[in-house]
Amino acid sequence: MVMPPPTSPVPRVGRPRRDEAGAVNARILAAATDLFLERGLAATSCEAVAARARVGKASLYARYAGKEALFEAVVQHALEGRSFRWQGPETRDAPPAERLALAGRAVLSQALQPVPLELMRLFMAEARRFPALIAQVERISRGRVLEVVSRALVPETPDPQVRARADAVADRFLDLTFAPIIVDALMGREGQTAAEAVDRRIVTALEVLGHEVLTDPPGA
Repeated sequence: MVMPPPTSPVPRVGRPRRDEAGAVNARILAAATDLFLERGLAATSCEAVAARARVGKASLYARYAGKEALFEAVVQHALEGRSFRWQGPETRDAPPAERLALAGRAVLSQALQPVPLELMRLFMAEARRFPALIAQVERISRGRVLEVVSRALVPETPDPQVRARADAVADRFLDLTFAPIIVDALMGREGQTAAEAVDRRIVTALEVLGHEVLTDPPGA
């Protein structure tokens, strides 16, 4: 009796598994981010992103209708990633003014790293084209920084008025330090973003804020 030749497994067709689809999307977003940073949005094509990500154009267009949708996804992905997740230092046992200074140095040292700084440059370059999206980036990023600084000043409190006061002090502190230093960094003014310059700006901010940060608020 002649046995039939062994058959090859029938290739699976249809949609990829969820983990495979997730890996493809991660490659697309990583490639798009790299190319947008290297070339800018205008000089980057979806075809170039597909080639860099090693996916077919059909796979890319099945997920994103075009370059604008892809850019929006890159922005949201960046907001959800580590580049815009600020970490505060341990400040519980320090005096209030020192807590504020430590928190300011911590968030600035993270924001001035190459990746978040380059992402901020990219986002600002496209602010006119995507005003609502970039406004969302600014609002979320500042809110996260404000929370770190406010909780460094007053780690825990059940009193909403105490928290509101800490938020107000943190907001003014950011206006005097974080905001102008980030602008200097985006403009390439390296002398204004060196550690010594950052420290001088923080000291000046504490002097301007004065008694608002020299003592713990009641209930803190």
